[in-house]
Amino acid sequence: MNVEQGNPPMEQIPKQPRLEKPAIPQNPDLERMSSGNLEIDKETAKKRDDAKIAEIEASLGLEQTDRTEDLRQHLREQLDLKEGDVERIGLISVKELPKNYQTQREALHDARLDDVTIAVIPDDLWEKGSQPSESSAERQLISIKQSYFEAQENPDEIAWLLHELAHCQNFLDSESAEEYQKKMQTFAFEDLKTEYSYPNNPVEQYTFSKQLQFLKEQGRSREDILKMLSEYYKKKDFPFFNRLLDSVYDQ
Repeated sequence: MNVEQGNPPMEQIPKQPRLEKPAIPQNPDLERMSSGNLEIDKETAKKRDDAKIAEIEASLGLEQTDRTEDLRQHLREQLDLKEGDVERIGLISVKELPKNYQTQREALHDARLDDVTIAVIPDDLWEKGSQPSESSAERQLISIKQSYFEAQENPDEIAWLLHELAHCQNFLDSESAEEYQKKMQTFAFEDLKTEYSYPNNPVEQYTFSKQLQFLKEQGRSREDILKMLSEYYKKKDFPFFNRLLDSVYDQ
């Protein structure tokens, strides 16, 4: 007997149970972590953008321009300059110094000093008398008398530039500006105390020691150095210098 084959009626097809999508439980900690990560990402992006902006400003010389203006204002006030005089002062980076000065910079082995600025002061604006240089260590600024700086014969044979750079270095090594100034007011050698703490203080002890060591390495004798120092200092200062020379030449 033949049975007719065919599809069963629709009503006879069993219905499949409907699968419900499981609910994902809310995790407040996860949400906070995601939010925190977003904030970190924003902060990282901001730091990256700020660094890029600083890089662009540096490439355009904007940061250096601000520092130059600050230094010119300082010199204007320090020297009580008349209108237009400050523009006569040359400002150069220590990295741009003439070759004969680079040996002094390199002797201190300190890349931080590359940020020091040199102010070349015209002779008629110079106020330090026979002393040809001075430093404003807090500002990482060194002032040099123009005729001394540009001398062709035996330029800076006593290494005043190195002395001033050592001031800037000592300031950077100090914990604060207050500590640096305190050292300037303290006696380095109690048995050599005089009315004033200059030059017998820890800062000058450091800077002159660097200067004298450099001169020794350049082949200068102790007698040479004493003769050069005598052009700038009085007899009462020489117990201090001889103490330093003892240390340098007795090594």
